[in-house]
Amino acid sequence: MFQKILCPIDGSDHAAKALDIAIDIAKKYDAELLILNVLHHHENIEALQHFAEVEGLTHHINTEIQRLHAADYRVGMVAGTSLPDTSISPRLLVELGQHILDGAKARAEREGLSKVDIQLEDGNPANRILNCIQDNNIDCVIMGTRGLGDMKGLFLGSVSHKVTSQSPCTCVAVK
Repeated sequence: MFQKILCPIDGSDHAAKALDIAIDIAKKYDAELLILNVLHHHENIEALQHFAEVEGLTHHINTEIQRLHAADYRVGMVAGTSLPDTSISPRLLVELGQHILDGAKARAEREGLSKVDIQLEDGNPANRILNCIQDNNIDCVIMGTRGLGDMKGLFLGSVSHKVTSQSPCTCVAVK
């Protein structure tokens, strides 16, 4: 029934559940599994710190978190000056995204899947997922209904809603 399954993940609980289901279905149909992560450019410091703690990556981001907190402190102390760079470094975003993908691939392989690939993308998550569906001839997408950016999703429309409504293939949304 399914030959190529896409499972977009972002490190959230819903994405982990979606990965479990994607692995199970891929095993049942001997399908290829493509696991996708789109970089988290607009996560706030607290969300990033929580994610790193849950994933055991605190040592990777401590310097970055300290830099961001120091930048916030300087903004509060020096009124009228230009704002410092408080964005999360691209290098750290790539490291975290790759960590998520490597862990997911290892999990799928431990469950007995041999046809597992991973892909790291940058850009608008919904658009990158939709492009990945077309570029890879995906016939089933299994994804979490809420990711790490829950509040943003409430106001701008969730990624899962956009993907399920615009995808040309079967979509399974996991809570």
